[in-house]
Amino acid sequence: MASSIVGIDLGTTHSLLAVMKGGRPEIIQNRLGKRMTPSVVGLDKHGQVHVGESAKNQLVSAPERTIVEVKRKMGSGERVTLGERSYTPQEISGFVLKSLKDDAVRALGEDSLEAVVTVPAYFTDAQRQATKDAGALAGLKVERILNEPTAAALAYGLDNLDKEQFVLVYDLGGGTFDVSVLEMFEGVLDVKASAGNNHLGGADFDAAIVEWLLGLLQSELKVDVRNDPRVLARLKVAAEQAKIELSSVMSVPIVLPFVAVKGGEALTFETELTREIFEGLVREPLRSTLKPVEAALRDAKLEKSQIAEIVLVGGSSRIPMVHLLLSELFGKAPRGGVHPDEAVALGAAIQGGLKSGAISSATGIMIADVAPFTLGVEVMGNAREHRVTGLFSPIIPRNCKVPVSRTETYFTTSDNQKAVEIRVYQGEDRFVRNNVFLDAYTVDGLPPRPASGESVDVTFTYDINGILNVKTRVNSTSKEAVLVVDKSAQRMSPLERDLAKERLERDWKPGGSGLGAAKAAEPASEIHRLLSLAEAKAQSLPEDQKKALLARIEALKTAQAAKDAAATSQAEAALTDLLFDLDP
Repeated sequence: MASSIVGIDLGTTHSLLAVMKGGRPEIIQNRLGKRMTPSVVGLDKHGQVHVGESAKNQLVSAPERTIVEVKRKMGSGERVTLGERSYTPQEISGFVLKSLKDDAVRALGEDSLEAVVTVPAYFTDAQRQATKDAGALAGLKVERILNEPTAAALAYGLDNLDKEQFVLVYDLGGGTFDVSVLEMFEGVLDVKASAGNNHLGGADFDAAIVEWLLGLLQSELKVDVRNDPRVLARLKVAAEQAKIELSSVMSVPIVLPFVAVKGGEALTFETELTREIFEGLVREPLRSTLKPVEAALRDAKLEKSQIAEIVLVGGSSRIPMVHLLLSELFGKAPRGGVHPDEAVALGAAIQGGLKSGAISSATGIMIADVAPFTLGVEVMGNAREHRVTGLFSPIIPRNCKVPVSRTETYFTTSDNQKAVEIRVYQGEDRFVRNNVFLDAYTVDGLPPRPASGESVDVTFTYDINGILNVKTRVNSTSKEAVLVVDKSAQRMSPLERDLAKERLERDWKPGGSGLGAAKAAEPASEIHRLLSLAEAKAQSLPEDQKKALLARIEALKTAQAAKDAAATSQAEAALTDLLFDLDP
């Protein structure tokens, strides 16, 4: 029996899971019976990782052991900390996906699952690769990476197959903003253009409220709590709740008892946040979303009057000012025909259903997506006989239909040039310094020729998952080289990947929501494998690092020999953490 393909909305603040049943997408509830799982990862006092409500609930009491909004760090190479432990963003997202997978296994009764995971349309190649890595760490086969507004359009399109119209999807979530323009006809959803901002969303609106509250605490109570992580966590929780409530009421009281101590006295802070004040705080960020909207319309070569429906997606799209700004821009009210929080997960499930056959081919529904940004290479040009470096030469233009493969030919710039470096960028500026560097590799073995005497074909292939492959061909020798642009893979060595998988299993609390017993010490075979990895690693380290690693190896062997389960578990964790933190 083929495995089910689930749809996953891996969100900044909340994540959702869906699957096709009876030709319709349905949300899978988590083990607590809720439709959304907070994308929050926490480390409890016993050293076990848990995800969701229980992790979110400890944010105020243990912010140093709680991670929120890690989606914004995906593909960045940064590390985050849970207590004294250090993790990659892929690992933290892997914990969230592991929790969702456990919910799916419980609901569907299947251990082997494929997944369609959504990402913002403007996610970079490195961010998409990192998302696939997180799925692999969680034990999921990520069948497809799907753009979030495209997924939302699928959820809308399933019930509107008979319509022929242009639709604009406005997706304002917890941490990112996307807009896509689509044409619908005969069951086809043809994405015409996408635009967005990977660093704009509800988290920024929460931060604006927090800053406002900090200012009031300073002016009214004469206290500065900016360096108190627990108070900041309380302010963030209060800000998020107030923001949500202001979508339906005009004012919200904010009460923070015992928010600070001054002169030995515990202080309580009370204030009121009105919708008018809130809109003043977020007016400019919200207005900034209109620029990508207008850019997408220009790229799609459409007038505002040609848009038949404006589909709102993402929790932050509920903010009344969003409705007002879009109504003023388009002269019509946005549509409320899809669930803002659930549309992306439901659309991902539909995409999974199209592949698995859970959706009948008789429906005729299909999707045609686009590349959300221009991809190209760095070249050297001449300006008034002076060499100019750092110019961007596009190969695949933004909003080109995917999958796509395009080739450009480049020539050597100096006599007897032996090699050429291919530096890959994405962006829209003519200078590479203003674009995003993706990866690079060198093509050597060029035969000696005068400048411009040798040519190299560079082929970019961009697939439906938004992953780029680069192939070069030296035309005089037919020598070829291939690069899969995968910066996340460069950041994680094979050893690190193995350790990440082992750490996820070691640290994971069964159930994923903070329920269930802590895991016992690793089996002897896993301990033996870890010791082998560590001993091999020690041979390549500087003397000081080697000494520290050998000490932890010996501590684990001693604990194992003594058959002390608690000491073995502690020593195993210490060795794994040190290995993971060492340079690859």
